[in-house]
Amino acid sequence: MRSALILAGGRSRRMGFLEKALLPVGNRTILEHVMDALEGVVDEIIISARDASQQELLKDHTRGYDVVLDRYENVGPLSGILEGLKAATGEYVFVVACDMPYINTDVVELLFKCTGGHDAAIPVWENKDMEPMHAVYRTSPMVIETDKAILRSEKFVLAPVFKMQDLMFVDMVDIRKIDPHLRTFVNVNTPDDIEKLQDY
Repeated sequence: MRSALILAGGRSRRMGFLEKALLPVGNRTILEHVMDALEGVVDEIIISARDASQQELLKDHTRGYDVVLDRYENVGPLSGILEGLKAATGEYVFVVACDMPYINTDVVELLFKCTGGHDAAIPVWENKDMEPMHAVYRTSPMVIETDKAILRSEKFVLAPVFKMQDLMFVDMVDIRKIDPHLRTFVNVNTPDDIEKLQDY
């Protein structure tokens, strides 16, 4: 059983507080692009929203998938990650931000395969930076460590990851074999990024 968690709860400050999940890319929203990619790889999709008002805005665009709401305020993505993982029924969960319209299903498949028997499979760039918002986690240990991180007031996404013992780091060399231009990691943070999408 595989799950996916789409994090849609960000406040999109750099986007002028627009709902990034609902921004159009072509004839579909970014959220629809992400769901389209994931539906062929996972058994369930969970969407994280920051509060009931955002849930209401998203309701006509979630295809009936479960939407979970943040329990904690002002802790960034970890709150959405925690509630989404708690709702997941899969042993492993692909966690992704809602602002990545070009998710590559083969890359997601690779991450699930790399995670087998481990606590996480996380893409790593050549400079050693990680992509924790485009990674697969074993649900149970990630729930435990995310909860602890929030209680320690550690808000950065990698805080729980650094506490887990059995991590797999997936080199970009291997991902480039599947996705040569790494379009799967393209994300949208500013209005300029929307304009640049046509270049990908």
